Amino acid sequence: MTKTTLIAPAKVNLYLKIVGKREDGYHELDTLFHPYPALADTLEVTETGNGCTIHCDQFDLPAEDNLIYKAWDRYAEATGFRPGLHIELTKRTPTGAGLGGGSSDAASMLRFLNEHAESPGLDHGRLNALAAGLGADVPFFLLDGPAWAKGIGEILSPCEVDLSGLTALLACPDVHVNTVWAYKAWSKRDQSAILKKSCSFSLTTNPCGNNRTASKTRITLFNDFEEVVLPEFPKIRETKEFLLKNGACGAVMSGSGASLISFFKEREAAEKTATSLQAMNVDSVLHTF
Repeated sequence: MTKTTLIAPAKVNLYLKIVGKREDGYHELDTLFHPYPALADTLEVTETGNGCTIHCDQFDLPAEDNLIYKAWDRYAEATGFRPGLHIELTKRTPTGAGLGGGSSDAASMLRFLNEHAESPGLDHGRLNALAAGLGADVPFFLLDGPAWAKGIGEILSPCEVDLSGLTALLACPDVHVNTVWAYKAWSKRDQSAILKKSCSFSLTTNPCGNNRTASKTRITLFNDFEEVVLPEFPKIRETKEFLLKNGACGAVMSGSGASLISFFKEREAAEKTATSLQAMNVDSVLHTF
């Protein structure tokens, strides 16, 4: 039996602007995705038997409800390639944290199937469309670097982001934010109560006028969801305030929360903050770029 190990890294949103709501109910976004390789799920894939089975010690979820299974099934429908697989899934990326763990798992499965020697393969356009049908941020995980995304997240423009010399601290409060709720709350928010733009914390300087150029760009950390999520979930707000008070030169919520990505100029300060967060029962993961 052939075994393959797949690594499914998390992602963070360094910038997220909700442009508006479409007629089909989905929201248009302008967002900057960035991979976070220090936090990743592992898929041990064994080719055996028929169908697709999934085992995960952390979750008792029917295989048919898992995005990995849905990726396998949709790919089979599109190509006729339906290998028998068993997946041992080790989850390290928390769910409901805005880090795209399930989407990354699904993209890893799509890439595995598309690159398999016996697979007929799909061109990039068809594979991207199949991924978008599974989830708005699944197409991003088919790439290998940061990208600006438009539409519901499926229209991608790869870019370079210069984070060299910075230490990132990803804080994950033990809070679950429902993405559907977050979108509804944002749509219904009181316009008079919208937070001022000064609540975005600049990492270096304002984004350049054309943020989709190939050159490395300075970025501004911003997330529209913070308008509705931070007042509703004080633990997330308190964690962000703690990061900024303890030396972070920027901090922002990823996706619809609850995780927060922050950056430190000194790794020692990041490590000290991570230790303090642990005492507050907030998990964190460090990564130096």
